[in-house]
Amino acid sequence: MSLKFFACGDIVNLKSKKDFINDALKTIVQNADISICNFEAPIKTKGMKPISKVGPHLYQSSKSIQHIKNVGFTMVSMANNHIYDYGQLALKNTIDELDKNNIEYIGAGVNLKKVYDTKIIEKDNIKIGLLSACENEFGCLFEDESRGGYAWIFHYLIEDNIRELKQKVDVVIMITHVGVENISFPIKEWRDKYKRLCDVGVDIIIGHHPHVPQGYEKYNRSMIFYSLGNFYFDTVGFENKSDDSYSVVLELEKDGLKDFEIIYHKKINGQTCVVNKKDVNFSLDELNNLLGNDYLKQNNEICLKLFDKYYYSYYERAVGKLSDNTTLINKIKYFIKLLIGRKMNNDMLLLHNIKIDSHRFVVQRALDLKSKGYK
Repeated sequence: MSLKFFACGDIVNLKSKKDFINDALKTIVQNADISICNFEAPIKTKGMKPISKVGPHLYQSSKSIQHIKNVGFTMVSMANNHIYDYGQLALKNTIDELDKNNIEYIGAGVNLKKVYDTKIIEKDNIKIGLLSACENEFGCLFEDESRGGYAWIFHYLIEDNIRELKQKVDVVIMITHVGVENISFPIKEWRDKYKRLCDVGVDIIIGHHPHVPQGYEKYNRSMIFYSLGNFYFDTVGFENKSDDSYSVVLELEKDGLKDFEIIYHKKINGQTCVVNKKDVNFSLDELNNLLGNDYLKQNNEICLKLFDKYYYSYYERAVGKLSDNTTLINKIKYFIKLLIGRKMNNDMLLLHNIKIDSHRFVVQRALDLKSKGYK
């Protein structure tokens, strides 16, 4: 006896596209016993207001939950950096709509207890325990406040919950939303954290957030899929991208993972479609090889590159200094803002780069390497 578990990456359906995946992909989603996606943003809610943060605020069509139900999703993960972009009202309305459509959710909630709740699903005498967490971006709830939010991957309750689930279920699956965007492998800090979570008791980790696919590996008796990439994203900046990525179908038994299947897909004419392995712009074999012998060298190189290209100038801006690399146009914009007296919220930019775990990890490693003479 086995159970099929379908998992995919990020979904934002801003334009309320009903047929956002093609029929072949819909069949795969519907044939699974459990189908889960990362529901990347709240649904549009009357009276909602954006929270104070750095970076874009995202929301989805008010009908997007009905759309994911119609294509066969039975569960969503909401531990992600955009689910609280419009605060308590939009989050509560999203949860109410999920409940109305009988779609289970993990990773977010209207208070601390709900945020760190886990789910146990039993079918054909197989028990699956699920939990979800994200890195510490705006909207993360890591201490008791009079609001909701999403779960932080470093919160002590995460490991407590894993140990508790391990005593109750046959398979523990953790959905994660962490990592540096648009790079082809996980940085070492996340790779180490995932292995720690497996040591605590997670059998399968399924990740997303980088917007691009990353490889997977077996660690002891556990499987780690570092990033599935985007599943369907139609916001500005992504609507015209093909988002070549993959999903997984896990075959689960009482003894754990029996087998898995990779489902390749990409957007074609605005619709996510199943394609052949040769039709995507990445090779999973190559992504997996990046986790091999040269991994640490490549990891250090990407951290240094990201620091020099992005993070150094971010910190300069945060403390009110123009970078030497600032373009003439941006210099003019900067001085115009000063002349008209517009207050630049440098404290928020500084907080953004310190509190978000991936940013802090990259900067700390790059500075450490530089202090040892690396360039």
